[in-house]
Amino acid sequence: MKIQKLMGLLIVIAIIFGATLIVGFQLFLDVNSILFVLGGATGYTLLKSNRNNWVKNIGNGAIYFGWLGTLIGLIAIAGNRLDVWSDMDKLSPALAVAMLTIFYGYLLKLITMAFEK
Repeated sequence: MKIQKLMGLLIVIAIIFGATLIVGFQLFLDVNSILFVLGGATGYTLLKSNRNNWVKNIGNGAIYFGWLGTLIGLIAIAGNRLDVWSDMDKLSPALAVAMLTIFYGYLLKLITMAFEK
């Protein structure tokens, strides 16, 4: 069963990696977004009292914080904190970065699914 999970994980990672290469791998790199999702997933795991399912908790926390990161990014854009509404050259990258946390959250969830019991 472990081999099947690892093969599934390798296939999923290969498909995602291939898609990111076609679009442009540099568009998917944002350290702040990665740290937000990893930190949130870790905090969520520590918050949960069931230590037997810590891998599942990391995956679930990553999804929650992926969506929270996107909401925070969209609020910053809509609130004009980033001064992007008047400049389309700034708006598109700001939206892309705002959505990266969802991508990282689901990617981490897929990885943790292979290691769940």
